Formats: sequence, C-alpha cells, structure tokens
Amino acid sequence: MKKILITAVTCLLLLITLLYTVSHRHTLTAVFYQALKQNDNAMESYARAVKKNPDDAYSYYQLGLMYKERKDFDNAERTYLRLLEIFPEHPDANYDLGYVYREKKLYTKAITQYEKAIKIDPDNVYALYDLGYIHRQSGNLENAFKKYLEVLKIDSKHPYAHYDIGLIYEERGMQQEAEEKFKTYHDITDPNWFEIFMHKLTGRPYD
Repeated sequence: MKKILITAVTCLLLLITLLYTVSHRHTLTAVFYQALKQNDNAMESYARAVKKNPDDAYSYYQLGLMYKERKDFDNAERTYLRLLEIFPEHPDANYDLGYVYREKKLYTKAITQYEKAIKIDPDNVYALYDLGYIHRQSGNLENAFKKYLEVLKIDSKHPYAHYDIGLIYEERGMQQEAEEKFKTYHDITDPNWFEIFMHKLTGRPYD
C-alpha cells in the first residue's frame, strides 16, 4: 500500500512538472537563451511567453530589463507599464520605470515613480540617489542635498552621493567641504593597492 502511494505521488509530481514545463516553455527557453548570451532569441521567447500568458510577470520584467539595457526606452516603458498593471507593487519594475523616465528626461514622471519605489522599499538607495540627481539637474540643490544625505544614511560608502554633495558644496562656494567630499569619493573608488598587498602578505589590518 505504501509503495502504491509513493508511486502515485511520484506520478502526480511528474505530471505537474510536465504541465508546468509545457505551459511555460517559452519562458524556460528564454532563460536558456539568456544563459547562452543569445539576447535576441531570449527577447523573442519572452515576447512569445507574454503573448501566450498575459499575466506572466517574470517574463514581462525580463523583457523590460533587456529593452532598458539596449536603451530602447519606449519599448521598456510599455513593457514595465504592462507589468505594473499585473503586479503594481513590483519594487524593481517601479524603480526601472523611473529610470526609463529619467533617461527620457520626463522628470516629473520619474520622480513620481521613484517615490513609489521608495514607498515599497524605503532603503532603495538607487531610487533615492536618482531623485537627488534629478533635483540637482533641475537646479533644486536643497532637495538634492537632502536625498544624498538619505542615501548616505543607508550606505555611508556610496561614492556618487559623496561626489555629488561635493559638487553642491562647490556650487555654494564651500571649497574646503567640497574637497573633503571629493577626497572621500576617491578613497572609496581608488583603493590603496599597496595597503591591500601588505594586508594579504602580512595579515596587518588596514590603516
């Protein structure tokens, strides 16, 4: 009896796996092509996947991401908007759509989208930093400064937040403060290779 039950469960699991594979074959094919770096084929398979299954959030996101990476921002925007109809609280899609709007210089839409991404994930430093960038590009240095400080509360070694604060200090004529921020930026981005070598050689802690 026990053997029969195990066999029945095994057959059921195999049937479920088979049905899943058949119904998601285009998505699985796309993932395979992505692994082989055959992005054109992957995008074609993802497009087929969402056509067959209009609620396939995973395929929509991957397709949008690939459009974004190709700087095809119009198609990326359409894809992310469709995905957010299915999954409005998708944190990555909300951020990525904000990025698309930023690149298209649709700053009002970008700000709205980034704020939604931050509401979903308050520690999203990418959205916070980009908000600072947009405010600085728009000449709103005070709001930009505040956003960069929020970034540094989450990630104290975020190099570009330090650098952009330095630029704001420079624009305000605060040269000493600007130089300190630029130095912090270079300390983060330009490692002391001699210290790293000595640490590996002797086990000495970094200064």
